[in-house]
Amino acid sequence: MADYRFPGEWMKDGMILQQNVTSETITKLESFEMSEDDVLIAAYPKTGITWTQELVWLLNNNGDTKEALSQPVYHRTNYLEFNSDYVHSGLEMKQIEAGKVKVIVVIRNPKDTLVSLYHFYRMALPLGLFEKSWDDFFELYKVKHLIYGDYFQWYSTWLQYKDKPNVKLVKYEDMHHGMSDVINDLSLFLGKSLSQDVAANVMNHLTFDSMSGNDMVNYKRSPFFDFKFSSFIRKGIIGDWKNYFSQIQSELIDKSYRNTIEALGVSLEFI
Repeated sequence: MADYRFPGEWMKDGMILQQNVTSETITKLESFEMSEDDVLIAAYPKTGITWTQELVWLLNNNGDTKEALSQPVYHRTNYLEFNSDYVHSGLEMKQIEAGKVKVIVVIRNPKDTLVSLYHFYRMALPLGLFEKSWDDFFELYKVKHLIYGDYFQWYSTWLQYKDKPNVKLVKYEDMHHGMSDVINDLSLFLGKSLSQDVAANVMNHLTFDSMSGNDMVNYKRSPFFDFKFSSFIRKGIIGDWKNYFSQIQSELIDKSYRNTIEALGVSLEFI
């Protein structure tokens, strides 16, 4: 199953991209100038992107949950790669190195990330509604043939910048355990301030039950997903990987984790 290809996939510098991420878009991104008030969220797929987008949007809009409930998150925030996740090099990185733009790097433990990505492949029409087993999907990981490339290679690039003052590392597991602390940390990082009551309302808005039932963030209105195979916001837990990984698969990830993520000074919770 390692030869699986989704419709229209193509490759740029070793990274697998969707057909709606065009070569023209990539060319434009290579000369795209970000402004100093831009906030770039950099995240591998299924690591908490939507959760972080919603939080950052609320912090930048005075915690206005009423407005957030009026239009989908994908209309309130921009996906650079669609109009990047494709920002491995070039001008964007130079601007980040120069401290010109604030960057939030979102990370989640790789085992739960891969399980979530497996279910995403099963439900995403642009990815061909993957019909095979978890073991078949893991073979795609082993041959580094997953959308947006290899998890560990992706973070090996971004984590090099984690200690820069204009870069903030946010862990999915921290959002799960202590959203209040994450809200406070990102408020300081972005130079925003919410009253106690507004912050409490934002926290309630960002709970799993609220997010999974909120059509503005759960993609229920998107034509690109088949929800009979999976939900976009699926479980919101840590450790679901234990229901999927074999011992050999787990040890393979552990080795890569030690050699990359841990080696760069980052520890993640697996439970």
